Amino acid sequence: SCRPFWRSTCNRWAEGAKAVKPPRVLLLEDDPAVRRFVQLALEPLDLDLLPCATLAEARQVLAGASVQLVLTDLTLPDGSGLDLLAWLQADAGLACRTVVFSGGVDPVMQRQLQALKVWRVLHKPASVGNLMDCVSDALVSPAAHVPAVPVTADPDPVAEFFGGRRMLYDAYRVACLAQFPKDLDEGDRAARTGDVRALQRVAHNLKSVLTMLGEAQAAQWARSTEDCAAQCALEPMQQGWRQLRERVHQLASAPGPA
Repeated sequence: SCRPFWRSTCNRWAEGAKAVKPPRVLLLEDDPAVRRFVQLALEPLDLDLLPCATLAEARQVLAGASVQLVLTDLTLPDGSGLDLLAWLQADAGLACRTVVFSGGVDPVMQRQLQALKVWRVLHKPASVGNLMDCVSDALVSPAAHVPAVPVTADPDPVAEFFGGRRMLYDAYRVACLAQFPKDLDEGDRAARTGDVRALQRVAHNLKSVLTMLGEAQAAQWARSTEDCAAQCALEPMQQGWRQLRERVHQLASAPGPA
């Protein structure tokens, strides 16, 4: 049964989902922690979530199965989510509603997404409520538009991003702690070799994750590191990574909540 907080959403969803197969939603997101968050957040909805980590994987899935919604990040290991959006736009046989889930959408990018007929932009980090509402609206609403979902400030990440559901926050945190050693390895390798694109991607992903964990200062370090990498400023980028990795390492090594 639906919790009271989600009853209206679940009831509205049930009215449009009787006697049909669950709609397919493709999630394109390279960060395992964010993929896990989306999976946890969308569990109350009756849908078939198809998680992908790369453009190549997403294209392979879309070539073999029709989907009703694509939820995509923009910064990916093998390109940009814009490439996937353009591909979908060019092939009428792949037509579906699209939502961009990203922390890097400025007014210029917003106009690009409008030209690609993106239905909505959901800014990272997003709350469970905003994510559920966006996906359920995308699957039942007949109107097409691209409103930017506002991000509100709240010092309590459980209240702001997880609808007050401490168990959901804790499950997400466990997934993040398991992923952090891999992030550290990838970031260390990128900083050591001067691979600005790889470090930009690591910092970009950590920026959203740390914000959702309530680590505002570390999230700001991730943002600064990402910006330095985008500008190919190697020395500031490497300095920023050293500062960021220290906090991420502390979180990964902590036995309980930090």
